[in-house]
Amino acid sequence: MEKELYSKACVASSIKFAVSEATENDANLTESDRISRNLATILARDKEVVAVYLKILPEKCKAYISKNDVWREEDDEYISKIQNCLKNMSENPVKKLEEAWKREDVRTLFTEAMTYCSAKLDSRFKKLKQDIIKDKHDSHIKSFIEQAKIDVENINEVNKQKLSRCCCEYYKKIKNDITIPEKFKRHIRKVGSYVGSLIDITKCAINAKNKILFSNMELYKLNPIIINQPIFSWKRIIQEFIPDPDDYKVYEEICLDKDLIKKRLDFIYDGRSDIEDIEQRIYLHAELNILTNIINQEDKSRVFIAVSKRCCYLCELYIEFAKLKGYNIVTPGSHKKIYHKWKLPDVTNVDFRNESMSHILASLNQIIENEIAQYTSELARSDSDGHSINSDDNDFQNIDDMFDDIF
Repeated sequence: MEKELYSKACVASSIKFAVSEATENDANLTESDRISRNLATILARDKEVVAVYLKILPEKCKAYISKNDVWREEDDEYISKIQNCLKNMSENPVKKLEEAWKREDVRTLFTEAMTYCSAKLDSRFKKLKQDIIKDKHDSHIKSFIEQAKIDVENINEVNKQKLSRCCCEYYKKIKNDITIPEKFKRHIRKVGSYVGSLIDITKCAINAKNKILFSNMELYKLNPIIINQPIFSWKRIIQEFIPDPDDYKVYEEICLDKDLIKKRLDFIYDGRSDIEDIEQRIYLHAELNILTNIINQEDKSRVFIAVSKRCCYLCELYIEFAKLKGYNIVTPGSHKKIYHKWKLPDVTNVDFRNESMSHILASLNQIIENEIAQYTSELARSDSDGHSINSDDNDFQNIDDMFDDIF
């Protein structure tokens, strides 16, 4: 059944990459939830996805972090610096945020984080830059250009760290404006998320009531789990749903005639959709790595797992199943995409594992069946007649002097 699961995940991903519209879950988050979310943002570098779970105990805080790649020496060094900054800030609290911007530990926090996250900030800036260049005469773009003081002709020269600070503030003004395109707002939010997260982390760390959170933090870095998994061919899986050879051939031609599906088939199967000896390199997603520990410990208390990127559809299905079994898991939402390199958690409870596999397989079967029915019905018709910004306005007061100094 396991090989069937991974094989059908590949097929479903090839013909239905996104199941539905993305969802977000920012409501009713506690202060520790928001800290987890902000830490996940500044711990994710480049294309990596990082998950964070903070378990608050009476005398200490246990921090569990995982990511979808190996931990490198530079990661360890960076995490240690951030941890030391937060510990020092919590042990020497101040009452006013404006006092924090003059502190060396706060400046170190900002410079280290913005440097570590620079590649991801660059990629997010490129998407925002496309919006600005393409629609520079639209009123909402002109408004942002004016506030950010952007020279569109020399946009590549913009200071991205200062732009993140500007986007953070600007997003708060436009997030509820229904006249502004959601795509543009999303790009503004993502570029601003770094400064937004750092401001929120700073506000929390310098607050005396949160001393226990950072001054006595036990860190647990979970090792990534990556394996090579044999899968059945695309043809074999599709023929489970279309057993007639002639009908299968027609459906295959329909798929190959659609550019997006053909590209995904080439990407997933390397142009060998009828070959049986295929392996996929699959990995346990960061949030499920943390969830595996929770399930193995049978911890059914409320758990918020922050993720630097919203959960994929298969992670959402697994978490949904865990909730059915009594686990109180909260995540930031789902982008509803099916990732073919996804791995099922190896929990110690065999019954839980097998039942979760059946739960996900049932959904994958339904997706494949529905997509096949949709395309074949289209053919028949044609024949019969184609994380995170919660900073307050006054949080920005006096921060510009620090930005001028360090960026």
